[in-house]
Amino acid sequence: MFFRHLKRRHADIYKAYEQQRNDGTTDHSQTSMSSFVSSSQPITYTTLHPRQKLLTHSLVAKLIVNCGLPASIVDSPHFRSFVHDLDPKFAVPCRQTVSGSILPELLKTMKGKMVQFLEACSNVALTADIWTDRRAHAFLGVTVHAFRDGAAVSHLLAFQSFHGSHTGQKIAEAMEALIADNGLHEKVRFVVTDNASNMVKAMSVLFDTGDGCDGHADENADPSLWEDIDGDDMEAVFGNLPSRMSCFAHSLQLVVRDGLSCMGVIRSTLGKCSKLANLVHQSALFRSAFEAELGAGKAVPATNDTRWNSTYRQLQAIVDLDRDKLSNVLQQSKHENLVLTTKEYQQLRDLLSIIEPFAEATDLTQGDKTITVSCIVPVILSLTKMVTGMLGKLTTFSTLLRNLLTGLHDRFRHVFEALGIPRPTHLPPVDCARQLQFDNNVLLMAAVLDPTFGFQWLQDHPGSVEEKHDLQQRINGHCFNILGYVNVIHMDYCYWILCLKLLKLKMLTLVMS
Repeated sequence: MFFRHLKRRHADIYKAYEQQRNDGTTDHSQTSMSSFVSSSQPITYTTLHPRQKLLTHSLVAKLIVNCGLPASIVDSPHFRSFVHDLDPKFAVPCRQTVSGSILPELLKTMKGKMVQFLEACSNVALTADIWTDRRAHAFLGVTVHAFRDGAAVSHLLAFQSFHGSHTGQKIAEAMEALIADNGLHEKVRFVVTDNASNMVKAMSVLFDTGDGCDGHADENADPSLWEDIDGDDMEAVFGNLPSRMSCFAHSLQLVVRDGLSCMGVIRSTLGKCSKLANLVHQSALFRSAFEAELGAGKAVPATNDTRWNSTYRQLQAIVDLDRDKLSNVLQQSKHENLVLTTKEYQQLRDLLSIIEPFAEATDLTQGDKTITVSCIVPVILSLTKMVTGMLGKLTTFSTLLRNLLTGLHDRFRHVFEALGIPRPTHLPPVDCARQLQFDNNVLLMAAVLDPTFGFQWLQDHPGSVEEKHDLQQRINGHCFNILGYVNVIHMDYCYWILCLKLLKLKMLTLVMS
């Protein structure tokens, strides 16, 4: 029947087949089915073929979504040729199919999974931030965090355009809509934001706590990420959930920023480093000479005003360069004024030894794959102990060290009060306008209930043995009080469920020791 079909419908192909069979010089072995198909009409998978469906999903989900490639790549002849080389039978979908059908279907599937996840959570925490791209388009990003089966889970809840002024009222309205759309009204316990006054106002409106709502709040607050806030905006009302918590990485940024702003003794050295970085990034001629002398790929990172640790990375990169080669390229390019002296190199090394622990703490506490709230108390104590120990050694940077110590005690005043650590007498009076919202007992409990720390951080506490023991007993009381509440309201989120899991793993001795 097959040959009858070829003879009737594909006479040319059947004629060629007959000629091949009658040719005595050819191999008379069985002819493959593919020999009857014209090369101009290749065989491809059908739309329902498992392989076609697998490759289409992989193309869209992994390349376009996860790798951030544009949907238009599927129309590129070079990309199609590459895919053909991998699997000639795979039919690459066109851009219209990807944008109009496949991506919406993926979005629908992901939303369904998110709904199931949120329905299974009884309590969640959120992080919120407004981000502006280079074209001045603003976006509101919100992530949701919870514990499922004893493991910390985080998902992107929303990343949407944010139009108009970034006032606290508008941010609160957008957050309220997100919470309502996802059925989280009775589930949100904490919202972590930066310390911009509009974010503080937004959370006070959202939770009706009264923070920053005394009639003096600025509705047209500067949406700058690193904006500091007034003391009147910092009358936090914690103890009732839900509540706002300050982002620790951002708060630490404010401490170091204030410290580095008073660097008169090394200002000229920092100026040289900044100009050197500008030359590397802005002058093609200097960049060519720089790489020719120091090696291809060598560079000096530029600084970012909203990321103080970019200054640390810039200075570290300069110190790590070959000093003689750097001097040669600067002299040859007529920039002798940027050559660093031996004294200036030593100043940079001393400065780096001071700010390196702050850089490590910043990287540690802004991780997105680990629980970072348990790091806050140990980090604050460790940095305070380090700065205090350096005060009598690096006299050149005594002003910087005092400013850093003052910033730690001002910004994290509530933490020091909870730990029973008095303010050093040699520091200036408390600047209440700079204190941030870190007065929740969850910070102490998180540090204790994390097996990475336990009570080990007490070794950095400057108090007596009796004071440390009293603090330990007080934190134990908080933990067991929470356990009593858990039995009543079934809190399985964040640190409460972590506490239960630790107890099940026979970690009771950790909190009782």
